[in-house]
Amino acid sequence: MNDEVQIEVEPENENRKETGADNGKETVDEREEETEVEEEKIPSDLTIDYHPYRTCQYSLTYAEAEEISKSIETDNANSRWVINNICISDLCYNLKDTTLQLVKHINPAQISDIRILVLNDIYVFDKNSVFSVSKYFPDNVHNAIKPTLFFGTYTPTKDLDCYDWCLQIEACPPVDWPSSLSLCAELLTKACKSGNILDMHTAQVLTQILPVLSNGPPDDTDEDSYVHYYLSPLLCSVFSSDSRLKLKWANGHLRSDTANTFKPDFTVYNLSGSAKCVVLIAEFKHKEQNSYIESNLVKLAKQMKSTLNLLVSDGVNEPKVCGIHCEGENVYTFIMDMPSPKLYRMCNVSKIKLFKNLDQVSLLPSVLSHFLYLKTIASQTAAKIEAAVLYKYNNLKRPSPVPPKDWISNCSVTVNRIPKKQKK
Repeated sequence: MNDEVQIEVEPENENRKETGADNGKETVDEREEETEVEEEKIPSDLTIDYHPYRTCQYSLTYAEAEEISKSIETDNANSRWVINNICISDLCYNLKDTTLQLVKHINPAQISDIRILVLNDIYVFDKNSVFSVSKYFPDNVHNAIKPTLFFGTYTPTKDLDCYDWCLQIEACPPVDWPSSLSLCAELLTKACKSGNILDMHTAQVLTQILPVLSNGPPDDTDEDSYVHYYLSPLLCSVFSSDSRLKLKWANGHLRSDTANTFKPDFTVYNLSGSAKCVVLIAEFKHKEQNSYIESNLVKLAKQMKSTLNLLVSDGVNEPKVCGIHCEGENVYTFIMDMPSPKLYRMCNVSKIKLFKNLDQVSLLPSVLSHFLYLKTIASQTAAKIEAAVLYKYNNLKRPSPVPPKDWISNCSVTVNRIPKKQKK
């Protein structure tokens, strides 16, 4: 069922009353103030990240609206996410209920990314509570959650040389193209002899970027150049090194059986028999930019949720989906799983800086180590996909989904700009 319910909130005008911009109160229609009881008024400081580019009229569109009011049963102990006797699942469900009430009173243009994702049953967790859904929970809850999330990195073997290589290049860079090639060949030979994975990836990426950067930073004023010069060498080196993983670039359809087809900038997938299953999604922007409608973070999260739903439906055991969000020099990595029914846990694994010139090459091994950690998670999910496909071939049926299919949420809430012809 794809019923849609559209809720429109007019921007403030002469009929609206300002209730205190300095103290964080939200503008509320005077007629609503007369009819709503005092307890139902919700201050705007319950939302965050005001979007300055959203200056027009916006609406919220609810697809699969019947799920919004559906209660979620978590009586089964296995369906509850509990830490230190605190039920995190209930806190998340209560936050969604509060958000559903909040959006009735505010302009959709002012809804934060965190709140938009909560409406879609996606809960972003971060080490820094400011950027985490846990900012709406008590501090002790955030501190209890933090150690349990996926905040790890790839753990390299000892005797690494790549950090010293990059520091030496920063201190004394090659002077021209031939000397860059000669140095890269030397480093790649040393890395292959040592067998250290991080050294080998660092040397391989240097082979592609050092000859270019030796002539100065390339023009990356458009997204294609930004991806080609800085991201493609890293992503191809890391994710092409596993035979289970395949790469796809540039706006290919994530899935073709839905009306709202996503077109991610980059995907990593596993191909088992005829089954193509995505395990990692990336969205790129060559500069930091606030969206007029929905941000790349929201877009990425929705795609990760859709992908996770497919894996669960296919019987993949406890799958995880990885995500990469790049904006200019900032790179964010994510992992999503489902600890409770209709609760998509999206963990911000790392925030790292991307190098863009020879003075920043020392950042390269760190970026690669975080990508290698994502590759480890993606490879584990790929192995589970292969196991599910083999089970289906041998038993002529899919394995029983873990988590079960009734945990899946198809609720989709979208911020839309109202066309001028529809404005009153």
